[in-house]
Parts: sequence; C-alpha cells; structure tokens
Amino acid sequence: MYRNNFRAFVVVVLALLAAAAQGLPEDAKEEITILSDSAELDRKSGIYIYKGNVVLTQGTLRIESDRLMIIRSGNVLEKAVAEGNPARFQQQISIDQGLTHAQGDRIDYFAVRKKVHITGDGRMQQEGNEFNGETIIYDIANKTVRAKSTQADDVGAEVDPQQRIKVVIQPEKEQP
Repeated sequence: MYRNNFRAFVVVVLALLAAAAQGLPEDAKEEITILSDSAELDRKSGIYIYKGNVVLTQGTLRIESDRLMIIRSGNVLEKAVAEGNPARFQQQISIDQGLTHAQGDRIDYFAVRKKVHITGDGRMQQEGNEFNGETIIYDIANKTVRAKSTQADDVGAEVDPQQRIKVVIQPEKEQP
C-alpha cells in the first residue's frame, strides 16, 4: 500500500512540475503593450520611437525608460533600445529563477538573439547575485554575463575605484 501511495504522490508531483513549467508565459508570444507621453511610428521601416515615461510590457518582460526605440520585422520584436536616467529592464528568464533586473543609461535588448547590453553605470541583479560595471553583456541563451569597467587612458592613469567591476555572488542554498 505504501508503494502505491508513493507512486501516486510521484505522479502528482511530476504533473504539478509540468504544469508549473508551462505556467511561465513565452514572452515572445505575448502581446506588447507600450505606454508613453508621445510616439512616432513608421510601419514601413519597422522603427517605433516612444518618449516620456515609457513602459513596455510583454509577458514577464518590462522595460522602463525616458526614450525607447523599437525595431520590428513583421510582427517580431528584433531589438529595443531604452535610454533613461536610468533605463530599467526586468524579465523572468526561466521558471526556476526569479526576476532578472537590470538598469543603465542605455539598454539594448536583442529579443531574437536573446542578449541584453547595458551601458553607462550598468547594474544587473538576479536572486541576490549582482554585477556592476560600465558595460554588462548578458547572453540569456547561454547564461553568461560579461562586465567591463571604464578603461584607463593611454598614459596609464589608474581606473577610478568607483568604476571598477563589482560582482556579488550568493552562497549556494542547502537542499533540505
């Protein structure tokens, strides 16, 4: 009897996990909603420019900026360029992770290539882990992050300590 109850429990848990994995919306298939103070749309070129308190949402994706340029190819979002003081980005990358938050003076989101480039006082956080640097490149598909600081000038001056890369990595949580 114990064995049958255990099998039933395992089947229920697997069914719940499968449902949870499907519960995260595939952002690219969701509608895009953009709020702004003004908009310039050129459907022929696929370039859309929004200005003033811009907020873009698509599934779990959220971009906030002062200015947002969208480049579309047909009905596909190719690229979003957000500029602000700061521009902000957030998205849940996978069901087993919390939201990824990023901010910087400029954020280039390459939707098809699944990459995020953050420039100008870049910051990225995910589940307590943090990357700070002048430039951050997050490759969502390959789960890699590269960060760069402001480079020293040609005469060998030292980099300002405030412009160095800072990475904070949380310890692994013990499994119960």
